[in-house]
Amino acid sequence: MKSNILISINKITDIDKYAKVGINTFLFALDGFCAGYENTFDVETINQYPNSYVLINRILDCESIDALKKILPQLQVKGIVYEDVGVFNIVKNAGYNFELIFFQNHFGTNKKSINFWLKQGVESVFVSNELTMAEIESITKEASKPVVVQVLGYNQVMYSRRSLLSNYHDNFQLPRKYVGIIDEISSHVKFRVLENAYGTVVFSEKVFNGLELQKLNNVKYFYINTNFLTVDEVLGYLEGSNTDCDQGFLNKKTLFKLKGGKV
Repeated sequence: MKSNILISINKITDIDKYAKVGINTFLFALDGFCAGYENTFDVETINQYPNSYVLINRILDCESIDALKKILPQLQVKGIVYEDVGVFNIVKNAGYNFELIFFQNHFGTNKKSINFWLKQGVESVFVSNELTMAEIESITKEASKPVVVQVLGYNQVMYSRRSLLSNYHDNFQLPRKYVGIIDEISSHVKFRVLENAYGTVVFSEKVFNGLELQKLNNVKYFYINTNFLTVDEVLGYLEGSNTDCDQGFLNKKTLFKLKGGKV
């Protein structure tokens, strides 16, 4: 099953270790176009791995759109994983042949919207892992093309365009840190926080382990987000030897309460 794993890269030196166990499809966060990833990479480095994908997960403004248009002709990769719909329009209108994979955290939650984008010419769509096992399985069965399912990594809880860590440290005259762990004072739940020039992303306390999702069919890639994880830790989870994790919502429904109504 490792041949259909898509894995994010933190360090170039990690690649050989993953390749030795059969993982050969990599996701590189592109310099200047990503938030919430520990390391980003320039085009020259990424192009050394043509079977890989580039991640663009910022919401783009006019300046960054112009910069992206200059970068696209230089890319020599298999495809682009993107969040901003503008990336889809730019790539399609310019006639590039990149595979496009739509990845909006928290939004790939239903088969209708996923199939809508698949019909627009998107190669694949990430399914949210904030769903139960049964819900994810239902979506994969009814998707018109193979989808992408995250199976391992710290889950993204929230994103803010603001520099939350820097603002905090500046307010209390503390040395700036761009990676940290915060403790919510009421619940004592800890969150991992990662900030760069494009905002702050907050992650779950424990690693989400949904490797049992690998039994699903109609899946293009099973995604592993390696933020905050070493290669040995990732391989440990794949081998079943690491147990410090949780299964998120796989076996636990999310309850919503509407104003004036019942749960």
